[in-house]
Amino acid sequence: MNFKKILRRNLLTGYSVTLVAMIVMFPIFVSDGHDAPYREKGKYRLPSEPLIHGIDISRHNGEIAWDLVKEHKLVDQSLYFAVIKATEGGDLVDPLFRINWDAAREHGMIRGAYHFFTAFTDPDIQAINYLSTVKHEAGDFVPVLDFENDGRNAAERQYLGENAHRWLQVVEEQTGKRPVIYTNHQIYNKYIKDRIEGYDIWLADYSVYDPSVYDIRNMIMWQLSDGGRVPGIKENVDLNVFYGSYHKFQKYLFK
Repeated sequence: MNFKKILRRNLLTGYSVTLVAMIVMFPIFVSDGHDAPYREKGKYRLPSEPLIHGIDISRHNGEIAWDLVKEHKLVDQSLYFAVIKATEGGDLVDPLFRINWDAAREHGMIRGAYHFFTAFTDPDIQAINYLSTVKHEAGDFVPVLDFENDGRNAAERQYLGENAHRWLQVVEEQTGKRPVIYTNHQIYNKYIKDRIEGYDIWLADYSVYDPSVYDIRNMIMWQLSDGGRVPGIKENVDLNVFYGSYHKFQKYLFK
């Protein structure tokens, strides 16, 4: 066997080993890590306590078979609430909002609506977009501000916290209900903590089993995964738990 044949064989062997290693490691390279801690043979490590479970959805989840969603159980409990994307920025309305909004109520689920806040649009215009789109009724969850994106530049970041606070104030004045802030711990620490006070927090974090590590005393809800599987929803869906009793949950509903 000459040198060229030996070299060729070694290169092929090395290539094969590398290829196998890449296939084995591929999920690590491509995964964003969001829902990895919660997967156990395709299932999630949901909290075992008798907490109230729910989902949040948008057009990205596609058309939903709400009868199947209502029948599904997590930790032996039916899904109790669904928070639905209504608006974004100054003029965007989720194209499936009205369908989901009506269907959730028809199938006996507590429904809520959220507005995705953008840094580059006047907060009053954003509030008008939400208020003109969502018509709350008795039994609906309070408005939710989805405040998870930072500004694109220093100019947008300079007043981002104040602008988000303005949206909250306008919506509270017009609805009579104090909104809940949906956010992540980075935005919370940068713009909300010790700056926007008096609002309860719905925290999205998929990297921990217990979000109490962040010491957010006014946290009422935790989005623990964006990779949930629920019958009736073709795409992955966000899974949430509410911290408190059904009695406590009632304080967040329109009367």
